[in-house]
Amino acid sequence: MEDDTRSGRPSGSRNEDVVRIRDMIREDRTVTVHMLADALHINKLTCHQILREDLGKRKLSARLVPHALTQDQRVVRASICADLLHKAQNDATFVNSIIAEDESRCFQYDPQAKR
Repeated sequence: MEDDTRSGRPSGSRNEDVVRIRDMIREDRTVTVHMLADALHINKLTCHQILREDLGKRKLSARLVPHALTQDQRVVRASICADLLHKAQNDATFVNSIIAEDESRCFQYDPQAKR
């Protein structure tokens, strides 16, 4: 008794996709899930599952890359953080004056329209 042949991708293609995705990430660590899926002609969900389950990757700042700082940048960042911590400990209202942001852009933000 044998199964009839079916159309579609062969069942072993996921292993091939894992290898191809791993190679693409090694070449360009700034590649996105959308770019990977388009290049390999696979579903974005499948690509995301391979990254998470098979390769153990996770999303950082919309890119699959670690953020590497130089030693000078680390020293400056530690100095700024220590200064902020010192100010926060000495002034109870200082924390309320901090504005946090990310790298997204806000165009004509209207808090009442929430746009």
